[in-house]
Amino acid sequence: MFKVIACMAAGMVSGRLLRIKGLQKPIIAVTWLLLLFLGWETGSDREVIRALPSIGLAAAVLSMGGIAGSCALAWLLWKNMGGRTERKGAESTEAGRMPVTEHTSGKGVSIWSGMGGSLVILGFFIAGIALGLSGLLSDSSIVHKLGFWSLCILMMMVGMSVGGNPELADSIKSMNPRIALLPLATILGTYAGCIIVNLFLGYGIADVLAVGSGFGYYSLSSVLISSSRGPHLGTIALISNIIREVFTLLCAPFIARIAGPLAPIVSGGATTADTTLPIISSCCGEKFVLISIFHGFVVDFSVPLLVSLFCTLGA
Repeated sequence: MFKVIACMAAGMVSGRLLRIKGLQKPIIAVTWLLLLFLGWETGSDREVIRALPSIGLAAAVLSMGGIAGSCALAWLLWKNMGGRTERKGAESTEAGRMPVTEHTSGKGVSIWSGMGGSLVILGFFIAGIALGLSGLLSDSSIVHKLGFWSLCILMMMVGMSVGGNPELADSIKSMNPRIALLPLATILGTYAGCIIVNLFLGYGIADVLAVGSGFGYYSLSSVLISSSRGPHLGTIALISNIIREVFTLLCAPFIARIAGPLAPIVSGGATTADTTLPIISSCCGEKFVLISIFHGFVVDFSVPLLVSLFCTLGA
């Protein structure tokens, strides 16, 4: 993760110095490539594929419950802030409306155009799964490395786009201090949503909270849960948190339109400082990039602590 953030920092510096613009289309293209590799890596994992029929539904329900709960709290926070990310008196963005940035080019983004982009992303992800299932490249570590380098390139371009925006510094200075509550909204909202949907599943409360505590960080959380609570719950955690990340990548424009620009950030959970940051920047605007990074760091570092806590309580 720190290498990815370093790539973005280098991009911000170069973007600041060179004032690089016009990166919207390259960012979208690399995002498609990243989704292809993500799907490829998922399809190459036979254990995940075999587990989908038996426990996929439970994982999906827990994932959607956590996302819905965190988005609800993010919407309440956005409304409490008056639909602003700036301090009182500064120019603000109305709730649910995308700010005018390089990504939006001053034009409104309709639901249908957002759906078209999501369908393309879904197509690349499904194509990646098909490649993984085909066994075209048996060494999944190669696919993982290709995905990682694609992510590094993507983050560097996002950094260039942000660094080339001269209005960004003013946006940071005028940021509403209540935005620091956003990681708490993600954590508490996820827990509330998981507890509610578990009424239909019947797992132990500590177990579903351990799964929810992954916040999209599927690799670390699934390993911790598998070692403590067994492979069944660990596989649920893996699939559930993969779903959370992919859902955010696919549906961020719709989430932003329905629940405000903070909602895609809480939906992405621990991934908002890296994997889901480009789509958040694209659909919410560059002024939300640093909010997203701050949120991602806080939630990311909470994952091992909270997962370990609930695994211990559920033992």
